[in-house]
Amino acid sequence: MLIYHYFKWKRLLNYWSSRNVSGPKPLPIFGNLLAKFFIPKPQLELQWYRQFGRLYGTYTGDKPDLTVAQPDLIKQILVKDFHRFRNRRDNGSSRSNEPIAKNMFSSRDDTWKRIRAIASPTFTSGKLRKLYPLIGQCCDDFIGHLDGMVNNQRDSSGRIELKKLMGQLTMDVIARCAFATKPNTYTDQADSDQFTRSANSIFAIPVWRLVLLTVLPTRVWHWLTFISRRLLRAAVGSDTAGPEFFVQLGRKLMAERRHNQVKHNDFLQLLMDVEHNNTNNNNSNSVKHRESSDQYEAHHVNEDDTDQLQANQEALSHVLAKRLTEDEILGQCFLFFIAGYETTATTLAFCTYELALNPRLQDRLYDEINGAIHENNGQPIDYEQLASLPFLDSLIAETLRKYPLFLRLEREAMDDIQLGDDDSTGIQVEKGTVCEIPVYAIHHDPQYYPEPDRFNPDRFMPANRPLIKPYTYLPFGSGPRNCIGMRFALLESKLTLAKLSKRYRFRRLPAETDVPVVYNKGIDFLQSRRLVVGIEKRDEN
Repeated sequence: MLIYHYFKWKRLLNYWSSRNVSGPKPLPIFGNLLAKFFIPKPQLELQWYRQFGRLYGTYTGDKPDLTVAQPDLIKQILVKDFHRFRNRRDNGSSRSNEPIAKNMFSSRDDTWKRIRAIASPTFTSGKLRKLYPLIGQCCDDFIGHLDGMVNNQRDSSGRIELKKLMGQLTMDVIARCAFATKPNTYTDQADSDQFTRSANSIFAIPVWRLVLLTVLPTRVWHWLTFISRRLLRAAVGSDTAGPEFFVQLGRKLMAERRHNQVKHNDFLQLLMDVEHNNTNNNNSNSVKHRESSDQYEAHHVNEDDTDQLQANQEALSHVLAKRLTEDEILGQCFLFFIAGYETTATTLAFCTYELALNPRLQDRLYDEINGAIHENNGQPIDYEQLASLPFLDSLIAETLRKYPLFLRLEREAMDDIQLGDDDSTGIQVEKGTVCEIPVYAIHHDPQYYPEPDRFNPDRFMPANRPLIKPYTYLPFGSGPRNCIGMRFALLESKLTLAKLSKRYRFRRLPAETDVPVVYNKGIDFLQSRRLVVGIEKRDEN
């Protein structure tokens, strides 16, 4: 028996070496999964990238994955052959009947296509303009909270922890914009607030649980009987309490709105309107790819070609269904909350951290914001002005280059396919193989970004933007399955930074500000141990 298993694992873990593809050495059962518990994943990504190059193999358990970092092959996966790489890794959640599993991130094949086509109009510029005043009110409440914190500081350091602080803001924004619900984010009762408590329970995953869920391959859950699955999950701790709150909240709000015939300006309402409107889902709206405001933003550097437009047209066309089920509406709202809370908070925290380290960048941002207000006759910046500020856009773009939250993108091959056009240099990918795109490593490649560890927003200023090689900047992904909430995330980030820069200055605290950032181990996305800086009000305020 031992000899059988030895040769079995030897055969499985020789998959890449037998194809002359290099990569880190795997371990039986675990593959390369355990490495992240010894080295923070961002550092591990750079280590593998520098050692094995832009094309190498890894293992998730006994499953071979192909890491692809060549821009032409990335475009083939995300755009040109999107129909053959439409799905993310199959983790089994798409087969669940739970409402939170019916979201477009986890959905596959025609289910994804239908949900994406119906939900896409939710994030057009026209819809976001209506949310602009609400996001502005959230930012003003945040500024008021900051004023109280700064005024009550017992010492002159003005110490703040950015991760927690920005999380309070983004929770308030996404709660109001997704569910028209105002949580007690800034009050003394925040920890006892059910909305806040349920949200925090989703993200507060202890390291021991991460280890356990890593060493038990996904397919183990499918092999167990129903009873033993329930017992095992109870033993390691259930994570359904947090999600279940949002499902119940969504059902309650939907029932109340239908009964009272009252509408709100939030994502839940937008999706409800799509559900009941049988004539609003024509294909021309579903596949609309570029908007006029996109021309100002560096985040569209990959999209100025016909291949992108054609891929989006083909991916979302011929969708006959014109409504989402109630469970699917709840699944999208839960996804919007999860993505809108953690990702934007992390981006704002890292951006503010870099401003604290670079006072000259703070001054440039302050001057740009003041100039825009002056041009608007002293009135607050409006939606169009905010979208067209070049330095503010470049500042966020550089933050997402240096600190992309998702370290890798995943796409599963739906058929046997060759990557690359040349038979002598291409590589054959078998059906079911997951191709992973190492975003963090690409963003830190000196060939694409000289001095990659230097925070330099000028890389993304309009004059320099054409120098960026397509498909080397991927914080939101690219192609038809890119991040649907990108415009909302950028709007929230820009408006927050504009208001913060007008009122505050940030600075490095020598004893507490980690330089460079210290990352946590054991997780697959970017997470710092802490981000501590000093804050003070500007004199003129």
